[in-house]
Amino acid sequence: MAPQRIPNAVSKTDPLRRPKPASAPSRAFVTFLAGNGDYVKGVVGLAKGLRKANSKYPLVVAILPDVPEEHRKILVSQNCIVREIEPVQPPANQTQFAMAYYVINYSKLRIWEFVEYSKMIYLDGDIQVFDNIDHLFDYPDNYFYAVMDCFCEKTWSQSKQYQIGYCQQCPDKVHWPVELGPKPPLYFNAGMFVFEPNLSTYDDLLKTLKVTLPTFFC
Repeated sequence: MAPQRIPNAVSKTDPLRRPKPASAPSRAFVTFLAGNGDYVKGVVGLAKGLRKANSKYPLVVAILPDVPEEHRKILVSQNCIVREIEPVQPPANQTQFAMAYYVINYSKLRIWEFVEYSKMIYLDGDIQVFDNIDHLFDYPDNYFYAVMDCFCEKTWSQSKQYQIGYCQQCPDKVHWPVELGPKPPLYFNAGMFVFEPNLSTYDDLLKTLKVTLPTFFC
């Protein structure tokens, strides 16, 4: 499914009227790595896949301080740009939900601080790229692009969506029952998205994080 276009909250101009630069050296792919486990192998595979697809943009790897030096050297040997970031801790009102993976997920918000890049494509470290996807950088500016998640995945198995076979990608296949109330909000898959780093957006995300509890599937 093609990425969906979501207006950027900090957009000030009509993105369709803004000329696209002929070349944009400040563009880059970005992924995330934490810990000393085997996840580094996935990032290496991602870097190799981008090179094999002849992408002209680099891969930035945002790493937490617990990534060992050995793994950092491996990433550099694969021509990755390694950027250490500080962890983002769960807000005080969420400490009852504070599991390790929340810290990891919240820390990914740091990529909005990479303002030396005009546009980035985030890819999870376990994604494999087989074809050139550089054209995704050419979508109009001032939008956030992502693909809708699929409720058919087992990660949603505890949700009503999964249990009744409702999927936002195919809403006519199974209609949302009226007795269950309003349709659930749209969810996008966070494994891949196109965004523009922006400090104001980063601050807004942190503010929203403080007033938004972790998602519980309906």
